[in-house]
Amino acid sequence: MSIGERIKKSRNEKSLSLRELASMVALSASFLSQIEQGKASPSIENLKKIAHSLDVRVSYLIEDEEIKKNSDLIRAEERHFIESVDSNTRISLLTSSNIEKSMEPILYEIGPGGESGRDYYTHPGEEFIFLLEGNLDIYMEETVHHLNEGDSFYFKSSQKHRFKNNTDKPAKALWVVNPPTF
Repeated sequence: MSIGERIKKSRNEKSLSLRELASMVALSASFLSQIEQGKASPSIENLKKIAHSLDVRVSYLIEDEEIKKNSDLIRAEERHFIESVDSNTRISLLTSSNIEKSMEPILYEIGPGGESGRDYYTHPGEEFIFLLEGNLDIYMEETVHHLNEGDSFYFKSSQKHRFKNNTDKPAKALWVVNPPTF
């Protein structure tokens, strides 16, 4: 099942119309319909808003469900990627949602000009970033932190934050979020 099909299934289970969900996530109903039909891809920010409004985890929207387990091995070739064309960002969950966990490791691949979204966001918890390659700017409240390859950054997620690759080269980061938001 595709991301769009899972969004539509969850929306129908909640008895929400396209317009109702679109209003909840501040998107147009036509754009949301395109997402459900697989003709458009949501930004990471919008995917989180959609999942939150549908009361599901982002991981539910992007991977197959299985029985919960105590350990998890994800082979490189088995990784599920979400690509947001609008924000020029691709993410991959490094564990599945089929394991009880208190942290969520994610691989972010941020293309030139790629970003988390234009708006700042906040949520409970903590985040840790290790920049594997490239450069990345992390916007925190009124401060911009410029990360270079090999740099790491830790912060409380309750602060307003966003990120952007302001260079003409791709960046890749290992991101760990606690508690899991995907």
